[in-house]
Amino acid sequence: MPRMSPRAAVIFLAALVLLWVALPRLQPASDDAGTVREMESRLAQAAAKGNAKALDGIVANDFFAVDADGNPETRSTVLDQLRTNPWNVQAFQQQDLEIHLYGQTAVSTGVDRVQARDASGRDRSGVYRFLHVFQKRNGRWWLIAGQGARLPGP
Repeated sequence: MPRMSPRAAVIFLAALVLLWVALPRLQPASDDAGTVREMESRLAQAAAKGNAKALDGIVANDFFAVDADGNPETRSTVLDQLRTNPWNVQAFQQQDLEIHLYGQTAVSTGVDRVQARDASGRDRSGVYRFLHVFQKRNGRWWLIAGQGARLPGP
């Protein structure tokens, strides 16, 4: 068996050390993606049921968004809307959920198919595309921003 030169041995050891240091950073953060996916599920269920209390542990205090009608929203307006004007949801289906991680930030996109009326009887049924931004703060993920858009009908 041929012997490795001292120079080759040093290069080999340096490569192993670099690999050992870099490997944890190269592995996907599947736990974080799973956590954000679970939060999206809880968010969808809370919205479908008009459950403002369920959003307490999901929506950050400094949350902001633009709704499907182009209106700005904050945490307070979202929670107040659920409390005072909940939708009567007959059907709700979330599709095409994708989660992209960027360190301590996650962006999720997807489509909600909704059959519902708001408390005033206005038909809110439709297909809505959403984008949500989550941020990990002190080890916990929070929804910090979002935007919704109603897609044109067939």
